[in-house]
Amino acid sequence: MFDKMKNAMDQMKLVQRLMKDENFQAFMSHPKVQEVFRDSEFQESLKAKDTGKIMAHPKLAALMQDAEVASLMAKLNPQNLFS
Repeated sequence: MFDKMKNAMDQMKLVQRLMKDENFQAFMSHPKVQEVFRDSEFQESLKAKDTGKIMAHPKLAALMQDAEVASLMAKLNPQNLFS
């Protein structure tokens, strides 16, 4: 029980750090990224935490090939987000 609570707290801390990061904000607010997150199939995959379906989603695959979005992703510094 306490492990689940700790995991939930860790996830909340990560979300707080992500929301403060200007590069993450720029990435998430990009219209093409927003379009993927509005997709009902993609949302269901996220809710189910189905990594396979998330990664195989055609809109996500197209997004990963987009140069503009890739440049935003390159600015994300995981060390700042996960430390």
